[in-house]
Amino acid sequence: MIHMDRNTSPISPLSDAAVREVVENTVLYEYPSDEIVRFKQLYADYYNIRPEQVEVANGSDEWIQKTIMTLGKDGVMALSPDFVMYQEYSGQMNFTFDTIPCDENFQFDFDKVIDAINEKRPSLFLISMPHNPTGQLFEDTALERLSEAMKSVGGYVVLDEAYAEFAADYKRPEGEHIVIIRTLSKIFGIAGLRVGMAIADGETYRKITQLNHPYPVNALSLNLASRIFEDKSELGTFTDYQLESKRQLAEAFQAVEDKVNIIESNTNFIFTYGRNAKSLGQYLWDNGYQPRMYNIDPLNDVVRYSIIKLEDYDGLKKLINEWSNQYDQEGKSNTGNTNLNFNR
Repeated sequence: MIHMDRNTSPISPLSDAAVREVVENTVLYEYPSDEIVRFKQLYADYYNIRPEQVEVANGSDEWIQKTIMTLGKDGVMALSPDFVMYQEYSGQMNFTFDTIPCDENFQFDFDKVIDAINEKRPSLFLISMPHNPTGQLFEDTALERLSEAMKSVGGYVVLDEAYAEFAADYKRPEGEHIVIIRTLSKIFGIAGLRVGMAIADGETYRKITQLNHPYPVNALSLNLASRIFEDKSELGTFTDYQLESKRQLAEAFQAVEDKVNIIESNTNFIFTYGRNAKSLGQYLWDNGYQPRMYNIDPLNDVVRYSIIKLEDYDGLKKLINEWSNQYDQEGKSNTGNTNLNFNR
């Protein structure tokens, strides 16, 4: 089974030899203080930011949890749908959690977002950018309006940029009320090592890091992560692979954009929806390509596909075309039946 349900890299950024070298040179009997400093400097240099703005944790999930714990006591707000852990972590703290729903095409009205902020006056708004699960990139003006609205009520905005490297750069809102959360799990391909970063300034940085452990990430994870950023040429080749896989994924589904609703993706996955989406998804699953399906509102008719190895796209494209051709043939003989379920 080829997994398209995990939103992670289909390959490793490090060779077996590189991993062995890092393992052999990792000091296991000391705390990883030097390792933290080294990684933060490499990461900051890559993004042209100051290492003093960066702190690490055990995956971006831990940072989501910590920002909710430290900034969300007067209420947390998010879009619906968005990353499910926003609600989960808010519930752990018994904090009020409110959402602004999308329309039938998974688009959001930021007039309604601003109205909800002014009414509820939350202390924290979390938003994934690009958006998870749809893959869309919100307009700069919408984000600026969100930022100003939260600032006006004395609150904070978390920009959850798990997939940012797959998207075009955008104008981020600025100010001490802005927190950026990132991960090495997506385009950098080390989801299993659990390395997440928070980027903030001033008093906000102090608040979100006050719950930090002395050594929040282990030495081996930090050293492997540093190894990735040490060779920018090698890293560029790896990230180019991810972006090419994203391009081929989009190209594969262009063949059925007249039959399945597709949102243009700025991530490492494709978001499909509508009454034919599950028919296609089930056909691919039955034939060896496992997508992500949902059974919760408003995602009941959604199927999502993440990037795969480049050599696996020929098989995917063949199956998509098979489904499309059978759909056309069945449609001619069964007029009006637009929810077909084919089995090979």
